Amino acid sequence: MNDSGVASFFLLDETAVFDVLPEVKLAEHPQWMPVAHLREGRYSLILTAGERLRSSQLNVFADSMLFLRFSAALPSISRDGLTCSVIFLEDETQADFQIGAFHVCGRNPPPQWRTVDLDLAWLAGKRGRLLIECGPGAQNDPTADWLAIADLCVAREGERKALLARTHHSMRMKNEIAHFSSVYRSEFYSTVQQRQSETARGVARKVRPLNGLAHAQGHDAQADMVIQEPLAGEAAYSYATRLLRANVPQTPPDFQARLRQKVTDHGVIKVLSICSGAARIEAGFSAAIPEGVQWSLLDINEDLLQIAAKQFSPQTCLDLIVADANDLAPTGEQWDVIMCVSALHHLVELEKVMLFISRSLKDDGEFWSVGEAVGRNGNRLWPDAIIAADAAFSTLPARYRLNADTQVVDAVIPDKDHSIGCFEGIRSEEITALLERWLTPVDVYRTNCFLWRMVNLAYSGNFNLEKAEDRALIIDLVRAELEHFRNGGLGTELFGVYKKKHLFNDGASGQ
Repeated sequence: MNDSGVASFFLLDETAVFDVLPEVKLAEHPQWMPVAHLREGRYSLILTAGERLRSSQLNVFADSMLFLRFSAALPSISRDGLTCSVIFLEDETQADFQIGAFHVCGRNPPPQWRTVDLDLAWLAGKRGRLLIECGPGAQNDPTADWLAIADLCVAREGERKALLARTHHSMRMKNEIAHFSSVYRSEFYSTVQQRQSETARGVARKVRPLNGLAHAQGHDAQADMVIQEPLAGEAAYSYATRLLRANVPQTPPDFQARLRQKVTDHGVIKVLSICSGAARIEAGFSAAIPEGVQWSLLDINEDLLQIAAKQFSPQTCLDLIVADANDLAPTGEQWDVIMCVSALHHLVELEKVMLFISRSLKDDGEFWSVGEAVGRNGNRLWPDAIIAADAAFSTLPARYRLNADTQVVDAVIPDKDHSIGCFEGIRSEEITALLERWLTPVDVYRTNCFLWRMVNLAYSGNFNLEKAEDRALIIDLVRAELEHFRNGGLGTELFGVYKKKHLFNDGASGQ
């Protein structure tokens, strides 16, 4: 629900509020019935030709999606088939917006359900009702034209899957309880259970419901924050990030300390940085640990490699490699550490990169992911995060929402897809899963669900940390980030140490 009492979603099941027009008379056909002639039997709402379902009132947002699963409800329908039309009826203007019309072929339809998954962004900002109408086919023959709607959900992107899982809850729970009561009385389990019961001499006991504490919501329920003062000349982004880290119990891996320890353990080690660019971070490590590290910097941009080279001491062993990381293939050379500083989200051929890393690490080697962007593709926020971020961002006075890039005061955070014209975040949401397919996590730190978007270069200059008011606003933004994170928000910034999962006997180990 929003402040007006209008829902942000509609979910069809027996508990939903909806109308069927004209009103269904059960003598004509059941309103709900199991549809068993398809390969997957599903409990479904039934509409006949000329009937339409009208949902309760709902608001449509820029990330609203529609999911529909439908089919013919009978194994044999009219020769010309039936149609399933999807319409949005706007309350204010009573205008019909045609979302789609789908034909179910006649006589003996295919035995599979049809699914429709549609983006409703073009209706964003409208309030109204969804209409699903069953119509006859092209020859207007309604004979046996029964439409089965197994699933129907309109919801914001981050809510939809969970909502669909909640349909027919009572029926599913009844079946679940009956199923497991039967399973654990089968001989497969009962023999062991009976033997353990006889040994324990156990008896039936009372059961009780779980009376947990109500989970308080909102700012009054928030845990205390550690408040730190800004450093001299510190920017809003740096201050907000430092404040966030002070309030998360986990800390990022200390890569510099790990590098120093590896030099202590091995004497001389080899480090490869993939997509090193100008190698600002790597040069900092080299300055802190000037001996015992042989550096290899790999990048497609030779100009940046030369900028990088000038940041390393002439005494440093430095190997510059011009290559496209998308075309990496194992060469037999191996490194003690392979690292990548916030660049994997620019790569398309991630599987090739993972194979290269896995085969190019020494058996006791490590891969370091430093400040990687692992949010949604295109550097967008996750659906639940954009809702929480907009709620916090929209409370800021207008002068703090002035976008330095567009010179426009943003009402909400722009969440456009930055991968449309380049490779920014092209496959970012797949990175963590691919890392864990090829490597074993050792120390992984993932935070910052949306805070960075409110204090990045577009808005950071709007804050003057010498002013108490501005510091308080930054603290409020961090508090909103922490509240979202503590309630399961998914971080978009990854710092991680990984070891190789697969060992290869290809003669390259230890080079």
